[in-house]
Amino acid sequence: MTATTPRTDAGRDAAPLPADSANHSAEWWRHPFRIFQTNIREVDSGLDVQRNVRDILDFGCNVWLLNAGGIVSHYPSKLDHQHPSPWLKDRPSGDLLGDAVEEAHRHGVRVMARCDFSKLHRDQFERHPDWFYVSPKGGPQIYNGLYSACPSGPYYQEKSLEVISEILDTYAVDAFFFNMFGMALRDYSGNYHGICQCVNCQRRFAAFSGGMTLPRQETYADPAYPVWRRYTRELLDGIAGGVRRLIKSRRSDVALLLNSNPDVTFHEINNAVERPLPLWRYHAGEVAKTSRNAYPDRPVAINCVMFWDIPYRFSAEQPGMVQLSLAQVIANGANPYSYVLGHTANQPDRKNFPAVRRLNQFHRANERWYDGIESAAEVLLVSPTQSQDAYGDDFNAKVQGAFRGAYRALVESHLPFDVLPDEKLAAAEADGRLARCRAVVLPNAAALSDEQAALLDGYVDRGGGLVATFETGTRDLAGAIRVAGAVALRSLGAARVLARRDGVRELRGSYLRVTNREDLADLPDTDLVPVDRAFLYVERREGVEPSFAFVGPSRYGPPEKCWWDEALETDHPGLLWQTHGRGKTAYFPWPVDTLFYGHSLMECRSMLAHAVRTVARVSQVKTDLPPQVEVTVHRQPSSGATLVHLVNSSGHQDRSYHEPATFTGHTIVVRTDRPVQRVTSAALGEDLPFEQEGDGVRLTLSQVGLLDLLVLQ
Repeated sequence: MTATTPRTDAGRDAAPLPADSANHSAEWWRHPFRIFQTNIREVDSGLDVQRNVRDILDFGCNVWLLNAGGIVSHYPSKLDHQHPSPWLKDRPSGDLLGDAVEEAHRHGVRVMARCDFSKLHRDQFERHPDWFYVSPKGGPQIYNGLYSACPSGPYYQEKSLEVISEILDTYAVDAFFFNMFGMALRDYSGNYHGICQCVNCQRRFAAFSGGMTLPRQETYADPAYPVWRRYTRELLDGIAGGVRRLIKSRRSDVALLLNSNPDVTFHEINNAVERPLPLWRYHAGEVAKTSRNAYPDRPVAINCVMFWDIPYRFSAEQPGMVQLSLAQVIANGANPYSYVLGHTANQPDRKNFPAVRRLNQFHRANERWYDGIESAAEVLLVSPTQSQDAYGDDFNAKVQGAFRGAYRALVESHLPFDVLPDEKLAAAEADGRLARCRAVVLPNAAALSDEQAALLDGYVDRGGGLVATFETGTRDLAGAIRVAGAVALRSLGAARVLARRDGVRELRGSYLRVTNREDLADLPDTDLVPVDRAFLYVERREGVEPSFAFVGPSRYGPPEKCWWDEALETDHPGLLWQTHGRGKTAYFPWPVDTLFYGHSLMECRSMLAHAVRTVARVSQVKTDLPPQVEVTVHRQPSSGATLVHLVNSSGHQDRSYHEPATFTGHTIVVRTDRPVQRVTSAALGEDLPFEQEGDGVRLTLSQVGLLDLLVLQ
């Protein structure tokens, strides 16, 4: 058994579901589960339910997500706006959903009913045109003979509840999931149709916005567009809330899986034919970290799509990509979810089956350790979602790169961390999660309210650490630049922005000269750090400790004319240390994180990691593992165990996902809050040697493959 093949309990069968409804009322989704979705076509209504349940169990899963109603009903619906599959005639019972629930429950597998209310057939469009999307040109959106419905209309608002009621009244399903739950701006081919202009959208948006005209396209050039974004969020949350209330009024043991107002938060990780490089290989981990912290009371399930892309649903994705995504899902405390088009018996491309089976079985074999776990990470990376409206169409270039650069720097430096959207800072402060963090990282979190700035200042004042970059705190919540260039956070070393340099003419060829060797201690053989994108001249607060001197643009051609000119060096620092109350902050007045994301400059990673470690004061993990190995740390309150996951992404290169290299002979030191009596490796299926080291434990790792779970008891 190698570390790249985690040990599993593939032969263990799940227990049958309880027969009486009294025992069936528990919120089962609050315990670990694994979803296998067969996204069946109408021609699949005659599928072999016995074979599918057997295969789902073999994949290590215990929840079967199966199409039920909406575009096509796989049961004999009596509703006149539903279309039962003609292929139901291939079943003796004439009822796939009923047969599936009966067979699944017999083997301890729960059934999640999938409904898609995004489209309907032509007969419904002709009878009820007010249910449907209307383009800015005045026409419907039609794809493969189906008409897109609008969430503002009566089908989503009212008729969808009839479908859910019919299923609840007839079948003992365990959960619901809704596909394409959103506004129909693009079709499956990626054709852009624009913002819906139906009478329901016009009426509802006018009431929501106080009389604004409905925007026609997604552009911040139209001031109504950010208002429309808020309108759609509240619209979809309202629909989901109504669905959830209906479900709970009938059966409290039925879950809603969705990304709006759910019992279980849903996300999907997939590939795309034209997705540009670099591929974001940490996508699954980011989503898991963010969702679990944004809504800590909700479980998370993440769909790792098993086919290449929507136009190629019958070609399997690279096994390396799917298994890396599933490994990140598991290592961050979310529930794994796998998905195929059709059913288990008709897949023409099965090359990633072994990888998916192996990861799900790993989760099943170790599910007792995933029950009730909580993150123990001591670093919090803030996702600057509020800056979306501040930067508008420039959001991806200005903010996404900063966030991903900081994310990568933390992963590659083996700093365990959580992710929290900035809009949830007050909630994290209120429930005590913020106080448990030793360091908070703000990657270009430009748009912060005065209340959020004061909250973060208070956190630092009480002893917390803070690292911020570039334009953090320079705009208000509405996105407006603060008066006189003020920086809202008093705990940062910059009081206000005096001027900025950016672009090729003003900045290209600029550097930071190392003035304090400790701030770049792990790269002792360089005296310079390149600066690009932008640089802010700032007014320092009293007591600031500056580091790194900004050197303005130098000559870079021809080489005969390129030499160092000391006159270009300024007294503007590239890093400002500040003590605030009992805490400490580090501020980079330039996009160090964006530069790292775009170009992987190790100096940028080193500076960010050093800043986090310095303001946090204590390291949670120390290891000589390569930067391709991510470390996550959780605790299980019920057992007192500390859970350390190692996720090895060394198999990723550009668009390729290979089997990762196996790393041998490394050590890891994990700080713990109690003595450790035993350490086990789930991948190796054996105890590991360890020794106490200060307030932590040192482990020797004989080998590290794709995924391991180290249990410290």
